[in-house]
Amino acid sequence: MMKKLILTLGIVLVLVNIAILFLDDDGRVGRTNFIHKWEQVTAQDVKETLTVPSVLNSAHEVPVYLESESGSVSEMLVEPGDTVEEGADLFTYQVADYAKTYRELTATINLLDEQVLAVEQAISEAGESDFAAAAFAEDINVPETIDESENEEDTVAATEALQQATEEQTTQLQEQYRISLEKELAEKNAELTAAEEQLAGLEETGEYVTVSSPAAGTVKSIDEAGKKPVITLQSSELVITGELTEAERKQVQNAMTIEAKLDDGPALEGEITELAEQPATSAEKESMYKFEASYLAEYEQADKLLAGYHLDTDILLAYASQAPAVKPAQVKNNQVWKMANGQLFTTKVDIGAQNDKQAAITSGLEAGAFIPANQGDYYQNEPFVTPWRAQQMNWSTWSDSFTSYEFLLGLLDH
Repeated sequence: MMKKLILTLGIVLVLVNIAILFLDDDGRVGRTNFIHKWEQVTAQDVKETLTVPSVLNSAHEVPVYLESESGSVSEMLVEPGDTVEEGADLFTYQVADYAKTYRELTATINLLDEQVLAVEQAISEAGESDFAAAAFAEDINVPETIDESENEEDTVAATEALQQATEEQTTQLQEQYRISLEKELAEKNAELTAAEEQLAGLEETGEYVTVSSPAAGTVKSIDEAGKKPVITLQSSELVITGELTEAERKQVQNAMTIEAKLDDGPALEGEITELAEQPATSAEKESMYKFEASYLAEYEQADKLLAGYHLDTDILLAYASQAPAVKPAQVKNNQVWKMANGQLFTTKVDIGAQNDKQAAITSGLEAGAFIPANQGDYYQNEPFVTPWRAQQMNWSTWSDSFTSYEFLLGLLDH
């Protein structure tokens, strides 16, 4: 009888304790947390990306015209689907007026000569620092002021960092400007060469001019019926194109870095160059916004790429360099449980770049801090105990540990 009474009282006592803990929303009952595993926060590089499907397309179409008053096509030298190099012969036409065609070609050559000289002059001036600074000043995003700091060293460091950032921006913009000028120079020289060859052919035959391709690409269509253009080329230069949903469009901006991946090919790195402001679909469906991205590819890689190839493009939305990083699941309501002075307590954190595996902490938690491997809302701001791991003890100081208050408290908790 006594055993049954004791058993019944024990069960009632356990149930009462469980009920008290369950109903204790205010945390007035002390709890001891048993933490099986700890993790130390480390500094990591964190990338936050948006992955969207995309496809390789020709960068642009190149029309080749023949004005009806200039003459008529006498021989077509290519067919649809042909791949042509820049400067390759496309068709020959018989001129309607020799003198007029001669004057037009001569005027075109003189104009192109002047344009080539102007671009060459711009390239030489782009290398001068004073000119570069004046040309790019309005494009550089520089803060107007630097926040004053109580520590003079911090102010000096901030000033130096700002100066370095400005110099890097100037160098980058100058390099982009130089590349665009060199591209323009190559185009003008190609046009000049084609015009000179046409004039030479006219002088040689007296009535025929051979038109060459202004760019490398593929012949898309041919129209000899007198309509314009006579030939339409698809450029061999490829770009990455795709579409963004309304939610994705709000996250993406021009000049964001991208990395596109082919199934069995190389990774292509580049940036967003065009971003639609208007949707490509009707109002009855979800709005989709087109984007275009350029990329850099090595010569060997370029040979493996063709228009129409599908790929996945990662758009870099945010990046944190060597920031304290935790698992996203370890952050609850912008708070993280951490260890300090033998207790667990919550600390408010701000999150920067994050992905499925990492969340960069911008404030509230530093690298080196210890946090529970499994975060949750069940911890209280109370002491904690950990498993007994004898192999990790420093037995040379066991006597000090044995007599310490913390050791005895931990032993009693276990």
